Amino acid sequence: MSLAAAWAAIDDRAAADFWGTLEDRRPGLLPNSEAPLFFATLGSLVAGGDDPAGRAALLLVLGRAYRRYDLLPHATTVGEALLATVDRHGTHPLWRPAVDRATHAVRRAAVRVGDGPAWWPAQVIGHERPSSGIAILTVRPWRRLPHHPGQAVPVCTPRLPGRWRWLSPANAPRADGTVELHVRAVAAGAVSHRLVQEVRPGEQLWLGPPGNTGLRLDPRSTNDLLLVAGGPVSRRCALWSNRSPPHRPAGG
Repeated sequence: MSLAAAWAAIDDRAAADFWGTLEDRRPGLLPNSEAPLFFATLGSLVAGGDDPAGRAALLLVLGRAYRRYDLLPHATTVGEALLATVDRHGTHPLWRPAVDRATHAVRRAAVRVGDGPAWWPAQVIGHERPSSGIAILTVRPWRRLPHHPGQAVPVCTPRLPGRWRWLSPANAPRADGTVELHVRAVAAGAVSHRLVQEVRPGEQLWLGPPGNTGLRLDPRSTNDLLLVAGGPVSRRCALWSNRSPPHRPAGG
């Protein structure tokens, strides 16, 4: 059995077991309310099998979490608590070297990611299907998302906890904090399929720290911009732009 398969076989009770183990070894390190998502995200990194973009999202989220909760001086304790937990729920000879590699990777990432929340809970308040395989999700984070043009955001659904995928918001946060996410269900994309096919208004998502994607504008520039996109969503956005509807910015 692969490490990824071993991780997938661990049941939901393991998160509470992990927090109890960590609390016994070092009380007060991690809030109980944050432990399930932290455990799922760290376990996903340890299990591996993700593409480079998915790994980058995991490291950004975890790097922030380690800084947020001052876990870096206790990273070995966190890793040992994870090992003790997975050993009780299904042993595998590769867990320890994988945990060691993940711990080193998170330490390096934490140096680069800066300070701030590791994730923002966000409620889905709108879910539209402009075409087959496409969804437009309107979400309201519980606190304003510090997003700037050109950045992407790691997104995670409780339907697949610990699996983070990059999405580019279609607008800057509005006055009420809401953000649109345009999602295409890609082949073999478990997260995107859940977001497009299953997630409904009233559900919660998690948004990770916005990260730069290489698309940056010179704030001193006054030149006009020509933005070009393709596909059903962009056609709909062009239609919205022509009609100038309220609170519906063009984007893709």
